[in-house]
Amino acid sequence: MVDLALSSDQQDIVDQARAVARRCLAPRAGEHDRTGAFPAENIADLHDAELLGLLVPTQYGGTGADLISWGLAVAELAEACGSTALIFAMHSGAARLLAADAATNPVAERVLKEIASEGKLLSWGFSEPGTGGNILNPQLRAAPDGDSVHLAGTKAFCTGAGHADYYLINAHSGEHEFRRSQTMALLPAGQPGLDVKQSWDAMGMRANCANTLLLDCRIPAQNCVGGPGGGMTRLTHALPALILGLAAASLGIARAAQTFANDHVMRRKLAPTGQPLAAFQGVRLHVADMATTIHTARLSLLHGAHTAETDQLEALPALNMTKYICNKAAIAVADTAMQVTGGHGFLRANPLERHYRDARAGAVMGSNLDALRDMIGKAALGLDPRSVTITAPTGETRP
Repeated sequence: MVDLALSSDQQDIVDQARAVARRCLAPRAGEHDRTGAFPAENIADLHDAELLGLLVPTQYGGTGADLISWGLAVAELAEACGSTALIFAMHSGAARLLAADAATNPVAERVLKEIASEGKLLSWGFSEPGTGGNILNPQLRAAPDGDSVHLAGTKAFCTGAGHADYYLINAHSGEHEFRRSQTMALLPAGQPGLDVKQSWDAMGMRANCANTLLLDCRIPAQNCVGGPGGGMTRLTHALPALILGLAAASLGIARAAQTFANDHVMRRKLAPTGQPLAAFQGVRLHVADMATTIHTARLSLLHGAHTAETDQLEALPALNMTKYICNKAAIAVADTAMQVTGGHGFLRANPLERHYRDARAGAVMGSNLDALRDMIGKAALGLDPRSVTITAPTGETRP
């Protein structure tokens, strides 16, 4: 059974994230949304608060936090600024992948230490124009060339592209066996043959700067996490954080929408009664819907994080459910909040319309909602989530 009580260390991490979010991120969120500018000051503040290294192991100078406290910290950041929380979540997932290789890879060890001591920022490069959310079937190729590897192809929707210090790129190794099909390449931002195309101008998460990467470059083989073709074993350590981070960001956005709506219905008085909107049962029913939806999403986040830490075999099905529930929660709560606040919520002068737009991001980032539903359905039927062929069971059929 999951113990829902946080330890003192876990609570300290959540409190620290909340303090930075409210003091630094929240006042800037509206401007970053309007301009789409990368939140460099926010990333610096996260480093100063020792949050950038939350998932960096202590032996490399980080905090070595567990996924429960880290996930709740992401939610705190997202409640203030969804874009910053998403950048932080993707960075942390990449750090977790490097941590799985650092004991035998001096390049990974060095970068982890730079994160903790210098605030270096990591970014993923998984999505591609032709594969979308099917991140484990990249068209970008990693061709061995002596002591180096040649990378050629395009990556799309790369969070923080143009502003990160390092990029983790997955490419197809050319091996037919699935376990040997992934090469995870670590590239510094100044890598020759790595170019950034400024392509991000989105409805929501506007400061996410998820630009396009154009690659035609050679890197040393030692920059391949797990070695060429050995990325899959390391990736299993990073995927829980990637999925959980997207879920946690949705939870934080849902809470932000709920907070605005609750404050509005308590303060807004309806003429000629002089009573606040909260005095009307219909409004309170909507408030109850938001509260129960968020409560369910938070419990799912805790369960997903706990399962990822304790049961690797069950982690992916649990995390798929977590992301699905939290993504849906953000959309539902933002929609309800807009309904109960009316025209005030619709105004750009108020933050709800930003939360409303940001809430849509989780549904299309990573595995989209329909892909998640399909994987959840396959898992419920005892099927391989990667299978595209469904075979009826043999034996006697029940009436």
